Amino acid sequence: MNDERYEEDPEITRLLRAVRADRDPALWTRVRARIEARQRQPLLLRWAMRPAALGASLALFVAVTALAFSLGGGGTVASGDTYTSIADALVDERDAEVQSEPATPAPAVAPTPGAPTDTGAAR
Repeated sequence: MNDERYEEDPEITRLLRAVRADRDPALWTRVRARIEARQRQPLLLRWAMRPAALGASLALFVAVTALAFSLGGGGTVASGDTYTSIADALVDERDAEVQSEPATPAPAVAPTPGAPTDTGAAR
């Protein structure tokens, strides 16, 4: 059974040698059919499922999370003060923001002649 077409696929030869199988044409046909019937996965998915790739992605995730916490861990406007509740801290922060903004007066609107005015007396 020294057929040249069987030597084309080194993977099949390696598999047959591993199980100490003979080079039977029917066996070759079944092996080829099974290999070709397997579902092919995309290259990126095959690479991502490797243990080294999973470990590297987990390490990268941990590093990015630590970086995010270190950069995003900055305090608020009133970071040095201690508060009894979060409501006190939020009110103090809002007051600090209001004080830092310059007060802009509302533009005066002149009443239109002949327009009814609302006195607010009747409801």
